[in-house]
Amino acid sequence: MNKMYDYKLFNNMIKNSKIVSKMEKVNKKYTTMTMGNWKNCFNLVKLSKEMENQYMIWQNILTERGKNMNVISKKKQGIIAIICAIAMVVTSLTIYNPREAKADTDYSQLTYDYKNKGESYMKGAETTKSKWRVAVDTSQSTGDIVNWMTKGDGNLNFYGEMFMNVTWHGVYPDATLEINGVKVEEGAEGVQAYASAEIHVNAKTWINNNAYNVVKVTSKDETQYVTFIVATGNKVDTSTEESTELQKPVAPTGLVANINDLKTNYTIAFANVATATSYKFYLDGEYKKDITNGGIVTIEELGLKAGQTYKFGVSAVNKAGESDISEISVTVPSKETETTGSEETTETLDPSTIKDWTEVKDSKNTMLYYIANKASDKVSVKPEMHGDNLYAAFTLAAKFKSVELNGETIIPREGADIEIPKTSFSKEYNKLVVTNHYGSETVTIYFKVVSATEKTKYKVTVDGTPTEVEEGSTYTFGDNAQGYYDKTNSVAYASGEKITVNSDITVTSIKLNVAMQKGASVRLATPTGLRFQTVITSGNDIAASDILNKDFVTTGTLITTFDLFSANGNVLNKDSKYTNLDIANSGWYNDEVGKFCGSIIKIKTGNYEKKFVGVGYATITYHNGDKYSIYADVNETDNARSIYYVANAVKEAGYKNCDAAQKAIIDKYLAKEAF
Repeated sequence: MNKMYDYKLFNNMIKNSKIVSKMEKVNKKYTTMTMGNWKNCFNLVKLSKEMENQYMIWQNILTERGKNMNVISKKKQGIIAIICAIAMVVTSLTIYNPREAKADTDYSQLTYDYKNKGESYMKGAETTKSKWRVAVDTSQSTGDIVNWMTKGDGNLNFYGEMFMNVTWHGVYPDATLEINGVKVEEGAEGVQAYASAEIHVNAKTWINNNAYNVVKVTSKDETQYVTFIVATGNKVDTSTEESTELQKPVAPTGLVANINDLKTNYTIAFANVATATSYKFYLDGEYKKDITNGGIVTIEELGLKAGQTYKFGVSAVNKAGESDISEISVTVPSKETETTGSEETTETLDPSTIKDWTEVKDSKNTMLYYIANKASDKVSVKPEMHGDNLYAAFTLAAKFKSVELNGETIIPREGADIEIPKTSFSKEYNKLVVTNHYGSETVTIYFKVVSATEKTKYKVTVDGTPTEVEEGSTYTFGDNAQGYYDKTNSVAYASGEKITVNSDITVTSIKLNVAMQKGASVRLATPTGLRFQTVITSGNDIAASDILNKDFVTTGTLITTFDLFSANGNVLNKDSKYTNLDIANSGWYNDEVGKFCGSIIKIKTGNYEKKFVGVGYATITYHNGDKYSIYADVNETDNARSIYYVANAVKEAGYKNCDAAQKAIIDKYLAKEAF
C-alpha cells in the first residue's frame, strides 16, 4: 500500500509539473501583473502552493523511505529533482499589486496643493515643526472614492501640531489605510482614532521628515483607491517650484442663478477664477453665450418653459483652455407666479434726518439723493445729470404705471427710465416715487437741493496734517511718487490725483522698499532651474501685511539673461522691450508677507554657465486706474548668477544640507549633464 501511494503521488507530480512549467512562462511574461492578469496570478500562486505542499510531502516520504529508493529508477529520481526545483521556483514568484507606487515615480513633478499646507511635528523632526504639502498621484488612483477625497468632504489634512486626519466617502466603509507600505491597524502605536471612514494618526510615529510619504486608501473590495503623496521638510521646496507655463483654469465654484421679481430673467453669479479671462454660459450642456460674473440671461432668449427644470452651467476660459462646467438645476416658475407681486413696505422717514446722502453725478454737488427701503439694487443707473435734466434707470418693468414727484403725477415715458427737468425739484427736500407696470413694486428716492452756503466742511488728513475742504470740492494729492494709502476705504491714490471730497479722509504716504536677496538658488529636482528671492518692506507705519495683501498691489519677478540686461543699460522693468519673463507672485514664501520667489526652469545644458538676473517688483493700481511700479536695484556682483556658479558654490561649501540625491543633482550641473 505504501508503494502504491508513492507511485500515485509521483504520477500526480509529473502531471502538475507540466502545468507549473507553463505557469512559469506566464510569470516571465507578466513580471508586473496588470489587473487583466490578476486572476491568472492568483491561480499561479494557488498552484504553486499545492506543488510546494506536494514537494514537502514527497521530501518526507523520501526521508522516511530513503532505504527503499531502489524501488524508483534513476530516471524517475531525476524527474523528482526537476519537479522539486520547479516547485521552489514557482513558490518564490513575486506578485506586484498594480496600485503600488512605481519605483521610478518622480513625486517632485506632482501638483501639490498650496491650500493644503502647514507645519507639524514629523518622525525625524520630533522637536521642530516641519513643512508639508499634499499631492494626489493620479497614476495610482481610481474610482469614486478619489473624487470624494479630492473634491468632496473627504480629505487628508494635519491638525493640531502632530496629528494627520484621513477621511473618505462613507459609502465605502471599512476601507484600509496604508502609510509608506504599512497598513494602519486599530490599536497600533500612534493611531488616535479608527473608524469605518476616518483614521487619525500621530505624524511623529507615521510620517517621515524630509521625504515623500505615500498614503493610500483602498476600498474593501479593492476597486476604489487613492494615493496621496505627503512631501515634508526639504522635499517641499523641490516639489513646489512654480511653473511659468499657463494652466487652464479650474471650474467656477459657488454657482447661483437668482431670478428677478418679474420672473423674466436670471442673474448668474459665481466665485471668480484667478486665472480666467472669460466665462461661458451653458444650457443643458450646450454653449449659449459668453457671460460675466453677475451677468443676466433672460427666459425669452433661452426659450425656457414655465414649470420645467434646466441645467445652467458656467465654465472658465483662458489661453490655455477651458475648465470643466459647473452646473446647477433651475426650475422656471409658473406663469401664475410671474404676475403675482407683494406690496412693498414703504420706509417712513423725515428726509431732514437722512445722513447717508450721495451726490447726484455731474450735479456739481448741488443735488444729493437717498434711495429708501434698501432698494438700491433696483436702480440700475443711479441719479445723474444729463444737461439740465435728472436721469435714472430702474430694474423694474419696461414701462412704469406711475411716476410721482412730491405727490404730483408725471406722465411716464416709454422704457424703464426717467428724465425730469432739474427745475421740477423745487423744494429743499423732494420725494420721487416710481411704480412698476403691474403695480406690485415701487422705488422711493429722496432728493436734497443744496445751496452753496449749506455745504459741509470736511478734513483731508495726509501723514497727520489735516486740510479743511468744502463738501463737493476737489482735493489734489501731493507728489509722493508711490502715492497715498487710504486704510479706511482700502484704496490707494496716485501722486497728483484729484478727488471729490464728501467725507473726512485720512491717508498715509506709501513707502515700499523692494530688494533682492543676494545670489540665487538652484532647483534640486527635474526640471533644471534658478530661483531668485525678493523681500518687500513697508515704511511710514503701514504694516506690510496690511498693504501688500490688498487687491490693488501686485508683486512679481522679471527674469532675463545678464547679457541682455547689461546691453540695455542695466535696466529691466515692465516696459522693457527685450526678452524677459514676468513671473507673478502666487504666494508668500514660508507664509512671510513681503518675501516671495520667482523661478526660471527648463534651462538647457548649454546655458548652465549663462548668467541670469532677477528683478523683483511691486505694482500699485490707484483709485483713478493709474499704475506705478517699484523695482529692486540689482548688480552683477550680488544678483547675476548661473546654474554652474551656484552648484560650484554648493560643492565648495561641502554640499551643506544636501542628501545623496541632491548631491548627485549638483554634480550633474557641474558636469553639464542633462536631466
